[in-house]
Amino acid sequence: MEDLNDLVFFAKVVEHQGFSAASRQLGVPKSRLSRRITLLEERLGVRLLQRSSRRLVLTSVGERFYERCQAILALSESAHELIQEAVAQPQGVLRVSCPLTLAQFWLTPLLPAFMKAHPRVRLLLTVSNRRVDPLEEPMDVVLRVRRPPFDDSSLVVRPLGRTHDVLLASPALLRERGMPSDVPGLEAWPTLSLPAEGERHAWLLRRDAEAAELVHAPRLVCGDMFALKRAALEGLGVVLLPEILCREELGDGRLVRVLPEWGCAESEVQAVFPSRRGMLPAVRALVDFLAAHPAG
Repeated sequence: MEDLNDLVFFAKVVEHQGFSAASRQLGVPKSRLSRRITLLEERLGVRLLQRSSRRLVLTSVGERFYERCQAILALSESAHELIQEAVAQPQGVLRVSCPLTLAQFWLTPLLPAFMKAHPRVRLLLTVSNRRVDPLEEPMDVVLRVRRPPFDDSSLVVRPLGRTHDVLLASPALLRERGMPSDVPGLEAWPTLSLPAEGERHAWLLRRDAEAAELVHAPRLVCGDMFALKRAALEGLGVVLLPEILCREELGDGRLVRVLPEWGCAESEVQAVFPSRRGMLPAVRALVDFLAAHPAG
């Protein structure tokens, strides 16, 4: 096993293209630096550098050895960063973006405990339903809900829980119309919906391996899920909402599942950020805290 310092010395000599510049950068006498490289070559039994009075040239095996040294030193640096981040006190400004409904029913109830645990963190929370890209906007953490497939290979994604949508209606509406027996039976029912990307509103429903599409013309279109839930409670129509958002109303009977065997594919609650490398301790603390209190 080679001394890690020798690998550092060798890499710096190569990077600075000579012993003199490497000596100044490392603060190590040139004679000692040269001696350490010579001893390294003797232990390895190969010549890594061709020396002349004017310059140093890597041998072919020296080039490959230098590449391995760079990889080893990068891992060593990463290990040191891991320890430094682990002992660092989370502090400073933390910029977070979160969709409205996710903030209302999951994030904001958790924030007091997090901020009490980390009194040196100042949180700037932006609540927005638009898609936020942390590579283009000054956001440390973007919270979002997504259905697979996920297409953000340039970002780091940390899963924070899962949720699924269910069809819901008030008992009064079901008494008036009766419980439908299949998806086509809902086509004439009044519906409540989130905004669609175009003019066409459709719910893609699944039952095991079977899929069905319900095209509808909503009586109410609104980007606020809580407003849609309130309208459903008042008997204005059938709505498709996350089960976690309506768990209390389902439990006390104020809302009833319609076609309970049908639902939507699961969605994943995610924390998204640009890179793990150099992650601020406050970012790591928040993401770890939310992962310990998953949505759903």
